[in-house]
Amino acid sequence: MTSRRTSLLKVFVWGRRNIPGWGFYARGSRKFGALLLMYFLAFPVIILLNLDQFLMVIESMALSAFLLAMDFDHHTLFVRGDVIEHYLATIFLVVMPVLLWWLNRRHMRTLAEDRDIHELSQWALAWREFKKNNIAASALVFIILLYTTAFLCPYIAPYHPNAFQDGLVTKFRAPFSEVTILYLKEPRVRPLGTEALQMRSEYPSVVGDLVRTNIALTDDGFSKERTVAAFRVEAANVKATVGDSLVSIPIATLAGSIPEEFSGTRFHLMGTDSYGRDILSRIIYGSRVSLSLGFVAVLLSVSLGTLIGLLAGYYGKYADSILMRLVDILLAFPALFLILIIISAFESIAVPRVVLIVLVLGLTSWMGISRLVRGEVLSVKEREFVLAARALGIGHARILSKHILPNILTPIIVNATLRIGGIILVEAALSYLNIGVQQPTASWGNIIFEGKDFLSHAWWISTLPGFAIVLVVVSFNLVGDGLRDSFDPMLNNERL
Repeated sequence: MTSRRTSLLKVFVWGRRNIPGWGFYARGSRKFGALLLMYFLAFPVIILLNLDQFLMVIESMALSAFLLAMDFDHHTLFVRGDVIEHYLATIFLVVMPVLLWWLNRRHMRTLAEDRDIHELSQWALAWREFKKNNIAASALVFIILLYTTAFLCPYIAPYHPNAFQDGLVTKFRAPFSEVTILYLKEPRVRPLGTEALQMRSEYPSVVGDLVRTNIALTDDGFSKERTVAAFRVEAANVKATVGDSLVSIPIATLAGSIPEEFSGTRFHLMGTDSYGRDILSRIIYGSRVSLSLGFVAVLLSVSLGTLIGLLAGYYGKYADSILMRLVDILLAFPALFLILIIISAFESIAVPRVVLIVLVLGLTSWMGISRLVRGEVLSVKEREFVLAARALGIGHARILSKHILPNILTPIIVNATLRIGGIILVEAALSYLNIGVQQPTASWGNIIFEGKDFLSHAWWISTLPGFAIVLVVVSFNLVGDGLRDSFDPMLNNERL
């Protein structure tokens, strides 16, 4: 009996150290521990559910790495953007649980070493207060899940966002609808042969294996499927309805001899668009563009605004006057018109539209954060610890980076969180005006733009991505409000 208890105790201790969430749950943080545990376990579950795809990606990565090392002169033959997104998703799928495991081990080791220390840092106190705000914490969980989904698009999206066929049958399908498909023995459109690629490479067999693997990864099986409205079997043929036409398909070309073997259905949870593309898949892939664009643009604007604000507030005098007058001039321009002018001026430059929009949004939204940082610096630079640093002869750069910046991070982080939602809205507006992210790349804004002409009979095309934008913007605002309340010492004292 004692040995059994000892074994259970060892398992319990091992679980606390090595399984993220277990230790938090055991220490009383049941909600946070359960959520962290489910998030950690979601990654191996996704791998198991997509094991064939996962192994194909690993094989493709290995073959690509070999060819890049041994035959780099012909790397453009096998390096493709639609395959690289599978690589990034797989790397995230493997690295994220390892990172969670390492952070959990580090946290548990810290708790074991400092178990008698009851003092908490400002960040720990703020996190404790933030967790008490159920609405803000729920919004943060939702945002984390959205970003995880954006990274894992190839594994989570049911179909490729640009995959469509037989538009007469698949277009304008309502949510929760199904379409009938016939499975074929051979692809309807044969992929480009690999012979030319193999002849140009020093390793033709490796190139052939890589190309076939990449085609299997990006095809989603559409090349061996035919969508029909209805069908019936007549002798050695299948009579199928496609739009207003009746086509005859020999059973010998299908994947089986009976309907149970050669027919099936394709389910569209959120319906399809005017080209027959799956709306859910396009919203999932669009989240990658909208969320990453918003994050990178805010990171750029906050970095630039913080630098300008630090210099203006710390040095004052002429530096402050020149920099703040520049900010005043830029603030006088209407933001949307300034963005339109810049995009139009640089549209002829050979830069991807997504990169151009990130740069434009980042470089036209830093003025407000610079004013905020300048005001904080003017307050902090006259405090005793800054005056003491000056008296000791510490350089200006070290004072700014080590003494002033850490003490003004709180309002910067809160402001950045609130800005991400606004940036996403601006990107959606640009895409709706058809000057943002261009088709066929999916973003929430251009999905809404595409469906604006079909609202009377296909409302879901524009409405569903619109709801996604609303949920994300509201979630970021709730997180920003929660962080502001958590870092506010006056509110913390009122709670006590």
